[in-house]
Amino acid sequence: MKLENLFLIFTLFLAIACEKEVIITPDPPLLIGPENNNSCTSETIITSQKSQVNFSWQAALNADEYELVIRDIQTNSDIQLNTFRTFNPVVLDRGKQYSWWVISMYNADQTFSKSRIWTFYLEGPQKSSHFPFPANLLNPKSNEQISLNNGKYIFIWESTDLDEDIIEYDFYLGTDPVELTLLAERISLNSIELSLNPNQFYYWKVITRDSEGNVSSSTVNGFKTSF
Repeated sequence: MKLENLFLIFTLFLAIACEKEVIITPDPPLLIGPENNNSCTSETIITSQKSQVNFSWQAALNADEYELVIRDIQTNSDIQLNTFRTFNPVVLDRGKQYSWWVISMYNADQTFSKSRIWTFYLEGPQKSSHFPFPANLLNPKSNEQISLNNGKYIFIWESTDLDEDIIEYDFYLGTDPVELTLLAERISLNSIELSLNPNQFYYWKVITRDSEGNVSSSTVNGFKTSF
């Protein structure tokens, strides 16, 4: 065998051996319905206590299977359903708030991506006082590094309620996510300015309260102050 052929074979061997394996990750699904922060309009009433809700989302690139997750906000219990389709009807209890999301999966590489989390209220048989939706923490964003203005920062959030009767908020802050301190109680504005230490990790959450005494808690978000 000629030396040139041996060199070519050796070069091809090195190219194959050094070639990196490509890991495919599916795109996160885009949710369609039931709509976010709204009462469910795609339900079919089955009994006075149960309704069938039609969940749907757009197909995600490189996904060959989906997992639909529905969470009862009051009990924090989950329903998890696997499907190859981009829609799934589910029977749920009426008169409750739910959050839901979809996970796209690429089974060959065992990779996955999670959609955004949406919430909705499933109307009950009688008109009742709705719980406010958990506050959406706007500023600072989760895992953001922020700059202070004269040692201070303005926290901003938003919250919605189907009854439109939100009256006040409780603000919690701390350096330990499981031991937050109540710094401001029963404030009417959806913002607050506080003094913070530089180069410090913090965690915060907001409790929302309506005129009927119903409350909801936001997620706990973390951030870091700059030097």
